[in-house]
Parts: sequence; C-alpha cells; structure tokens
Amino acid sequence: MEAKKWATVTLMAAGALAACAVPHQGTAAPAVAVAAPPNTIVLQPPAAAAPPQTVYVAPPTTQTVYPAPAVPVAQTVIAYYDALNRRDFLTAWNLGGQTLAKGGTYASYVKGFATTSWAALTVTSVRGNTVHVELSARQTDGSLRTFSGSYTVSGGAISGARMKRLS
Repeated sequence: MEAKKWATVTLMAAGALAACAVPHQGTAAPAVAVAAPPNTIVLQPPAAAAPPQTVYVAPPTTQTVYPAPAVPVAQTVIAYYDALNRRDFLTAWNLGGQTLAKGGTYASYVKGFATTSWAALTVTSVRGNTVHVELSARQTDGSLRTFSGSYTVSGGAISGARMKRLS
C-alpha cells in the first residue's frame, strides 16, 4: 500500500457538518485563522484548536485554494466534504450522500450533520476508484473525532465507504 500523501484538504464551516454521516451533539464555535501550507484547501476555519499540522487562513469568509490531487476520484471525495462544510447538503447528497445514508431520507441525512463544526480531510492515496483518507471532525462541543478508511467512487459519486473511528 502506497502511503504517499496526495494533499491535505481542510474544510470548515461555522455551521453544521458531520463525519461519515454520524450525528453528533454540541454547541457551535465561531471561526478565526492565520495561514495555510501548500496542498491545503481551507474554508471558513474555526476558532477552536485545529488538528495538528493544519494551519488556517483569515478571514473566515475567504477561500484559499492550493493544489489538490488531480485524480478525479479524489476530487469527488474532496468535493463531497467541501459541499458539507459549505452546508450545501443537496450537492453532498448527489455526490454520494444518498448512498452513505443507507436508505435514510434526505431530511435525516441533513439532520445528521447538525453538530459537527468542521472536518479536515487528508487524501493519503488513491488506488483505482478507491480513495484512502484520514478525517478529523471537530464537534460543536469542542471534541475532535478522527477516522481512517476509504471511499469508493463510481460514476462521479461516492458509491461506498469503509471508515473506522479512531477517537
């Protein structure tokens, strides 16, 4: 297995987001930030402590884009988290949320993202149509949940996920 990091994608919103479509509860925190390393996409950073090795760009309403993997399947996973962090749930639903919801309704899918402040996604490798990632999700109560695993992409949308919660 190739452990090469393709890019770190840090996606954030002061509103709602959840990692791996798992609902969480808490209180949202406002966003503030400083600067981002190459290979990082940063959107609306939070005021809460950031995950290690991730630096943010101010002001929170500014979007700074750095090179991300040029691999289409990786771009699909990145676009999914970007949509979630922008609270564009319809786009996320169409990029694979419907599959990840496992038969749940759109309304329950959206509700599942009510208590996560932001997510930082690192694409660690791509093999065929499988995108291996590490994911950190800051909850609105200030806690951080981390995940590792992969997403399978077919026809421009996420068609499956194998994510394991680490903390």
